[in-house]
Amino acid sequence: MMKRYNQQMLLPEIGTKGQEKLNEASVLIIGAGGLGTVVATYLVAMGVGRVGIADFDQVEETNLHRQFLYTPADLGVNKAKVLARKLKVQNSYVEVISFEERITSENFTTISADSTILCDCSDNLSTRLILDKQCCLYKIPLVHGAVSDWQGYVTLFHYKNEFHYHDLFDMETLLKNDSCEINGISSPICGVIGSLMANETIKIILDLNSNLDGGFLYFNGLKNDFKLLKLQKVSG
Repeated sequence: MMKRYNQQMLLPEIGTKGQEKLNEASVLIIGAGGLGTVVATYLVAMGVGRVGIADFDQVEETNLHRQFLYTPADLGVNKAKVLARKLKVQNSYVEVISFEERITSENFTTISADSTILCDCSDNLSTRLILDKQCCLYKIPLVHGAVSDWQGYVTLFHYKNEFHYHDLFDMETLLKNDSCEINGISSPICGVIGSLMANETIKIILDLNSNLDGGFLYFNGLKNDFKLLKLQKVSG
């Protein structure tokens, strides 16, 4: 089994001990869309031992241009179910679990049981606020990302510096709207931000420092412009 991870184990930050940490880790991904597809694919490929995928939505034709693991044959089927099934084939050594329901304050503890890191790949404000509140309550690191048109960002909440979603509100103006259904989305933007989210998740598992713990990485795909901004805690 370890042979398949040889190239990443050559990294001094990973090695044998780091790979063991990955194998023992449990990550929950909320949202199996443009971001969640990318995050889940990388985490499973790298050998994260347990990957949960939660999404209540079904595959639609308009998803196919950016949610690349879905095909026309998957239309009408729950996204989490389809994604989990395909990723189990990619790496049979990883436990991939699907939760085919909308996450709420009531079912959070059940869905997130045993998960040590959450990835917020959702596309609506209500879900983001639930995740922020629950991760704060249970002290679970939250890797958060969002995309819209040609833009996207990624940051960390409830990690070592204990930043919250409300510490980000002033920077929300960088994205024009909460939903790509209104603004549209360039497919590669999902790939860029999803890859960054997966990278941050791996770093948390390996206990590596990150400048996104209290930092906010913004990307504009039209200008090929990355900006690293500092978050400031909102008083009160």
